[in-house]
Amino acid sequence: MELVCPAGSLNAFKVAVENGADAVYLGFRNETNARYFAGLNFNDRAAQKALTLARSKGVRLFVAINTFANELNADKWRQAADAAVDLGADAIIAADTAVLEYVSQRYPQQPLHLSVQASATNSGALNFYYRHFNIRRAVLPRVLSLPQVEALCQNSPVELEVFAFGSLCVMAEGRCYLSSYLTGESPNTVGACSPARFVSWEENNGKTDARLNGALIDRFEANESAGYPTLCKGRFHALGKRFHALEEPTSLNQEAFTLDPEWEKRLLEVSEGSQTTIGAYHRQWQ
Repeated sequence: MELVCPAGSLNAFKVAVENGADAVYLGFRNETNARYFAGLNFNDRAAQKALTLARSKGVRLFVAINTFANELNADKWRQAADAAVDLGADAIIAADTAVLEYVSQRYPQQPLHLSVQASATNSGALNFYYRHFNIRRAVLPRVLSLPQVEALCQNSPVELEVFAFGSLCVMAEGRCYLSSYLTGESPNTVGACSPARFVSWEENNGKTDARLNGALIDRFEANESAGYPTLCKGRFHALGKRFHALEEPTSLNQEAFTLDPEWEKRLLEVSEGSQTTIGAYHRQWQ
C-alpha cells in the first residue's frame, strides 16, 4: 500500500513528505494540470526543489499533466511532458490519449499513470490503456463504490489507486461540462471547475448570495457556512422545493480502517459541507 498526496505548493510538498507520504504529485503553473488556480503549482525552480527534497527522503515525485489538450495549443502539453521527464519525475499522470501517446512513444521508459480524469471505470478500459500506452497504474474515479473497486482489483492489468479523502462530484471525472455551460471554461481543459474569476459574493438583506458568472448558485443565511459556488452543488428551486438538486456538498472518506477521532475532527474541518460519505452509492439522494 502506498500513500500518495497532492501538493499545490512547495510548503505543502514539504508537509506531505514530513508526514509520511510515500509519493507526492504536483502540477506546473498552467492549464495542463487539473488544479490550475492562481498562486498554486510549481515553476521549474520550485519543482527542482521539490525533487531534491523527495530524493533526500526516499519519496517518489509524480507530475500531473491530466487535462485534455487543445489542438490550438497542444504544444503546451507536450512541453509539460518534456519538462516532467527532464525533471526526473517518477511518473507522469495523464488522461488525454494524445498526451499518453506522446509520452509512451517519445519516452518509452517513462512510467505512466492513468489519471482519474480518464474515467476508466471497468477492466475493458484499463486493458485498453495498458495495451496502447503501457500504463503502470490507474487512478479510479471517485464515483465508484468500494465493492466496484474490489471487483476491478480482481481483473485489472495494472496497479490501482483510489481516493481515501477528497471532494465528490456528481459527474465521472473528465466528463463534466456544467462549468463550461455556465462560464465557457471546463475543468477538463483549463484545470479548474467554476474558475475563481467568475465567482462573486453579494450581501443581500443579511444573507449572502454566491454567484457564478452572474448566475445565482446559492443563498446562505447569516450564520450559515457558505460553500464555494460550483454549479453542481448549488441549491435550486425544483419539484416545488429549494434543495441541492444535483448533489449535496460532501467529501469522500473511505472507512476501510479504524479512524483516530482527531483525524476525523480535522478532516471534517476541510470537507465540503462538513459531511462525509464512504462512497458514491451511500448518499441520501440516491
